[in-house]
Amino acid sequence: MLSYFLILKKDARDHCVMLKKIALGFIILVVLASNVLRFWKLDTIPYGFHVDEMGSAVTMQCFSEKGCDAALKPWPVFGLMQYGQDKPPTYIYPGLFWVKIFGTTVPSLRGYGVFVFLIGILGLFFLANHLFGRACALVVILAATCSPWAWVVNRVALESYFAPVFAIWAVYFFWRSGFWWDWALAGFLFACAMYSYPPARLQIPLMMLTIGFYEWGRRSVRWQSALSLFFVFILSLLPMIAKYRDGSLSRRFNEISIFNKDYLHSLGMTGTPWETIHVFVHNYLLHLTPDFLFFTGDPSYVHSTRHLGLLSVLDIAAVVILIGFLFFAFMRPSWGYNPVVKNRRWLLFLAANFFIGIIPSALTNQELPHALRICGSWPFMMLFTGFIWWAAAECLSGCWLAIALVGAVCAGALMYQYFMIYPQESKGMFDYWVEEKAEQLKTQDDWQEFLLYIHRKTYDCRYFMVHGLGMTCQQANDLWWRMYQYLHNKGVY
Repeated sequence: MLSYFLILKKDARDHCVMLKKIALGFIILVVLASNVLRFWKLDTIPYGFHVDEMGSAVTMQCFSEKGCDAALKPWPVFGLMQYGQDKPPTYIYPGLFWVKIFGTTVPSLRGYGVFVFLIGILGLFFLANHLFGRACALVVILAATCSPWAWVVNRVALESYFAPVFAIWAVYFFWRSGFWWDWALAGFLFACAMYSYPPARLQIPLMMLTIGFYEWGRRSVRWQSALSLFFVFILSLLPMIAKYRDGSLSRRFNEISIFNKDYLHSLGMTGTPWETIHVFVHNYLLHLTPDFLFFTGDPSYVHSTRHLGLLSVLDIAAVVILIGFLFFAFMRPSWGYNPVVKNRRWLLFLAANFFIGIIPSALTNQELPHALRICGSWPFMMLFTGFIWWAAAECLSGCWLAIALVGAVCAGALMYQYFMIYPQESKGMFDYWVEEKAEQLKTQDDWQEFLLYIHRKTYDCRYFMVHGLGMTCQQANDLWWRMYQYLHNKGVY
C-alpha cells in the first residue's frame, strides 16, 4: 500500500514538472513573438512623426555627418534642442553605430529605441535569474513583454527608457558579485541612467539609498568595492554637474516644475511650503488613480493606447495574489514557507522604488499623470509581478498554466489594441499630414510650397531637406535659416 501511494506521489510530481515545462515553453514563445513584433511596421505605426522624433533624427543626422548636434556644435556632451530635453550622450554616441548601419530616418531611430529596450528586458532576465532562478526570470520578462506601460512609447524615437535600462543593468552588476570591477561598472551605469532622462537624476540617488538599506547586514562589503562604485559614479557625473552649474540643463525643469512662480500664481498660490506640498501630493496621487493604472493610462497617445491602463492583467493579478499571501500569513503566522514572509525585505525594496519613481513626475506641472516621467518605476513593477506569480506557482503548480494563459491573453489584447485601433486614433499626435504631403512631392515647385508650409517646424523642415532633397546637415541648416529669416523679414510668421 505504501509503495502504491509513493508511486502516485511520484506520478503527481512528474505531472507537475511536465506542466511547468510546457508552461515555460509557451511563455518563451509568447515573449519571443511579442518582442519580434516590436520591430513590425515602425514606419507606419505610429502613423506620422512626432516633433520629438524629428529632433532626434536631425540630431543624429548631424552627428553622423559632422560630429555635431543640430545647432552645429561639435561633439557636445548634450545635443542642444530648441525645446524640451537636450539629447543626452547616452543616446547620441551609442546611436552613431546604429545610424551608420540603419540610417537616420525616424523609423530607424524607432528601431534603435526598441533595440535598447530589449537589452533592458534581457537585463531583467539576468537580474531575476541571479536572484531567484530561471523560471522566475522567464515570468519577469513575460510581465515586461506584456506591459502596456512601456510598449507604446518604446516604438517612438525617444530616449527616456534608456534610463531604466541602464538602471536595470547597474543593479544586476551590483548584485552579481562583491568584486570592485562589478561595482565600478554599476556606478558607471547608474550615472548613465542619470544622463539619459532628467527624472532619473532624482530617482537614482534615492534608489541607491534603498539598495544600501536592503543590503544592510545581508553581506559583508569590501571597502575597495564601495570606493570604486562611488568614485566612478561621481567621476562620471562631473560633465553633467558642470552643465547644471551653467544652467543649461535646468532650463526645462524650471519651466515645468511646481516651483515655477507663474504656475503657482495661476493657481492663486504664493508658493509657501504648505502650498507646494499640497500641489505635490495632489500631483502624486494623480499617478495612483484607477483610471490611470487600470483603464485608460496616460492621457497622451504618444505614451498610451488610451484603451489599457499602465498595468496589465498580469500585474493586477499579482497584486491580488499578494493580498492572498498576506491573508494566509495573517491567518497562519507560523507558516514559514509563505514566500511573502520569507522575502518581505525584497518586496519592500520593490515597493519603495516603485513609489520613489513617481516623485519626479509629481514635481512637474504639465500633462499629468505622466506615464513616461515615471518610467523609473516600471522595472520594479515587472520584478514584482514576475516574483509574485512565480512564488504562487511554486506553491501551487497549477498556476504555471495560469501564468502562460494570462500572459498570452495580455499580449494578444495589447497587440490588437496597438496594431488595429491605435494607428487611426493616434494620428493627430504625430503630424501625419506632414508625412502625407511629403510623400506626394514631385516637382521643385511642390517642394518650395511644402517647405513654406512647414517652415516654422525647424526639425521637420530640415529632416525632409535631408531625406527628400538629399542635402547634408549643414546645407539643410543653412537653407532653413535663410528661408526663415527672409520670411520673418517679410512679416510671415
